[in-house]
Amino acid sequence: MLDTIIKDTVVSVTYNQAELSNIATTLSNLKNIINGQPDYREPFLGGSYKRATMVKGISDVDVYFRYTGTGNPQSSLATLKSCLSKSYPSTTIKQDKPSILADFNKIPINITPYKEDAFGNLSIPDKYLLNWQSISFGELENDIVALRQKNSVFIDLIKVLKMWNKNNNKEIKNFEIEKRVCSLFLTNHVSSYSISDLIYTFFANNGYQTDANKFFSLMKNNSNTATLKMEWLKFIGKN
Repeated sequence: MLDTIIKDTVVSVTYNQAELSNIATTLSNLKNIINGQPDYREPFLGGSYKRATMVKGISDVDVYFRYTGTGNPQSSLATLKSCLSKSYPSTTIKQDKPSILADFNKIPINITPYKEDAFGNLSIPDKYLLNWQSISFGELENDIVALRQKNSVFIDLIKVLKMWNKNNNKEIKNFEIEKRVCSLFLTNHVSSYSISDLIYTFFANNGYQTDANKFFSLMKNNSNTATLKMEWLKFIGKN
């Protein structure tokens, strides 16, 4: 009964097909706008959007544009913000470190410039916007693909943990949650693919014993569906 309640919660925070189509259209418009700038080209998607681990109200859509200009990170972001502000004058567009943050059509989008050297090495602005720092893409994406092939319930697990993290102020980076799930479950034997068992295993193996104990009590709760659902939503911080 608890697994069904948890999965219903996952569905409620997962983007449906119409919403995903809206995101795709918005990204296409952004690409056309930014590709029209002389110093930007060759965008690619990353983050939880590409890995299909996005959670409503928590995850951003990450898109990267290749910067071919000669400016420093600060000027590259200023150019990017100016370009977007002209095309979306009624949208609040913020320059963060190292990205541009904006809600386009109620979609939170994180836009980051990157540079690529002659050897194919990629770099993005550092947190001070003074230099370009090396970054690698692909390893986590490959691990998530392998994890999904093992069992798609792990994607549900990641979404639940992102909710728990956000609503309970655990302050774990979203990508770090995904890395921890991959580290724990990708190559190790999994005795049960019940999502409640996986949640408990994650807590118990990542130093969250208090949460593990609370969740274990919830797993053993024999209350009726309505009461159990209320207790679950209280635990996950969604009520």
